[in-house]
Amino acid sequence: MSYLQDITARFPVRKRDEEKEAFRKWAVAQGKTLGYSARVEELARGRHCNVVFGSPEHAQVIYTAHYDTPARLPIPNLMTPRNIPMFALYQLGIILVLLLAAAIAFVGAQLLMRNASLSLIIALVVYYALLLLMIAGPANPNNVNDNTSGVAAVMETMARMPKEQREKAAFILFDNEEKGRLGSRAFAAANPKIKKQTLLINMDCVGVGEHILVIGKNYARAKTEYAMLEQSFTPRDGLQPHCYGVTGSVCNSDHQAFRCGVVIVACRRKKGMGFYTTDIHTRRDTQADQKNLDYIAESLCDFTAKLYNLPRRLTGKSPLRYNKA
Repeated sequence: MSYLQDITARFPVRKRDEEKEAFRKWAVAQGKTLGYSARVEELARGRHCNVVFGSPEHAQVIYTAHYDTPARLPIPNLMTPRNIPMFALYQLGIILVLLLAAAIAFVGAQLLMRNASLSLIIALVVYYALLLLMIAGPANPNNVNDNTSGVAAVMETMARMPKEQREKAAFILFDNEEKGRLGSRAFAAANPKIKKQTLLINMDCVGVGEHILVIGKNYARAKTEYAMLEQSFTPRDGLQPHCYGVTGSVCNSDHQAFRCGVVIVACRRKKGMGFYTTDIHTRRDTQADQKNLDYIAESLCDFTAKLYNLPRRLTGKSPLRYNKA
């Protein structure tokens, strides 16, 4: 059984405290079985519990994903990582729906009570209640792509990495991404050196789509070793990698908390829309392709092998790559 199948069967929802705790115990046990040091790191007085494998303080690259799962939405959370106007239009549409619901509540209350101040309060309550439901509402029952696929990709990478090369890498499963990237932000705040200097590669919704996007922030792309990361992703098995900078890109995930952050996301592509991922945050999030996870894990292991063989004096910044789009 693959990690994707095992996590989906055992821990399909990881939203409540007890669901998260059960998953963390399993993940720590899996890490130790693979030969890694593994621990749960509690931050902000235990509000955010990240699962850490290896030594992030000494690693040259950190591979991450978030393990918490979202609330269920009536409409999918459409991701268009290379189409900013489409992304903005979709987000605006959601806001307009919330405002429409609040307006209906206002009109209904005004007709019943003839009190504008009280009607406005009711409308605001409806608006913020709906907004809260989108973040902390009933758990989505299916979360295979978001983000079981990312967690499984991290575990696959851990399992395939040769023991002698593991000193170059660490792995983190972040908590509370769905509440505003709280787990990764707390980790970054507690580890300012990692936040500023360490290459961090985050996997989010990597299970659906034949196009694998690797999007790096400017400081990440300025590192000498970043060219080797791009070289490790080559077309094969019907999968096509695409490497981009932050210019023209939008993807809100845990890599945002780190100056040298990179995100990997899988997408389909449609004329007029470009790359897109849909069905997440809905009951229809039931699919992820193991082929995608194998491809990503193999590519990242290839990159780690390149780091292992790279003379230490060659790592760091390369001004020629800085600010490349």
